[in-house]
Amino acid sequence: MSSEVYENFRTVLTMNLCAVLPADRLPDVLQAVDVTLDDFELSRKQMALITATGTPEVVKYYLASKAISKRSPGTLKQYHYKLIHFFDTVQKSYTDITANDIRMYLYRFRAERQASDSYVDSVRVTLNCFFDWLCDNDYLAKNPCRKVEPIQYERKRREPLTSLDLENLRWNTGDVREKAVIDFFFSTGCRVSECADVRLSDIDWNQRSVRIRHGKGDKARTVYFNAEAEVSLREYLKTRTDETDALFVSVRAPHHSIKAHALENIVKKAARRAGLHVYPHKLRHTFATSGLRGGMPLEKLQALLGHEDPQTTLIYAKINQQDLQMEHQRVYS
Repeated sequence: MSSEVYENFRTVLTMNLCAVLPADRLPDVLQAVDVTLDDFELSRKQMALITATGTPEVVKYYLASKAISKRSPGTLKQYHYKLIHFFDTVQKSYTDITANDIRMYLYRFRAERQASDSYVDSVRVTLNCFFDWLCDNDYLAKNPCRKVEPIQYERKRREPLTSLDLENLRWNTGDVREKAVIDFFFSTGCRVSECADVRLSDIDWNQRSVRIRHGKGDKARTVYFNAEAEVSLREYLKTRTDETDALFVSVRAPHHSIKAHALENIVKKAARRAGLHVYPHKLRHTFATSGLRGGMPLEKLQALLGHEDPQTTLIYAKINQQDLQMEHQRVYS
């Protein structure tokens, strides 16, 4: 199957699974799907247009506006899926939608799919942004979603890896490529999509730097890796006999650059051997937390992570009791 068809399938599958599975179960299910699909061919059915008058066009215009403002392909697919499902279910034109239509849709969506409160609220946020855009562009006078109350849910605190966990993970890598992937993720703090996009020509070995050409919002930035990662990367590159410019490639010929989901699987395989639950974003979270605990100024960490809003970086700055104890000992001991 083509990589485009597969990525589209995986995006839609992930959004459906988010609605019915706990977050900690999702990575394992997706890995099982990846392994299974290796033995099958996949093709996409043509999506039928919605019958509600005017809906298909305004959704297209909305998605086009978000594409122009540099939303990622994955984000655009999520917007598309959620909006299409909403209008296909409600079967009304956008001009006739009421707050009660949205409330009933969210209520039934949660009941029928047994979706988590956090996912249902993400659907509400998508609808609210869409109707806001319609108002801003003179399609509607009022946003019917404004009166729909946010869905309350408890945000789970994401814990970074400890230094012992990280070493355990590194010691349980199966080969030099796995070790290089783990070290690259931790020392650069890159997103998995950014890592998949790195080319050898993007690396400045003298500066131990990498040019991220297409970060979130298609913004470029420079990240850095440590000496440990340099050793791992050079050892991995010694094993390569191909001429592919990608940093990480498939084991089998013709050695194509590996996709984001393949990088996720590499991390998860090493994690299972170590008896840990780790995925690429947890390594990014660990990178950010280590930077803050090491005294890195927030604005510099923000630049390395590629966050547009410093409030996003502050998510990693949540204080726990261990941090308080260390600060107390540093100041008062």
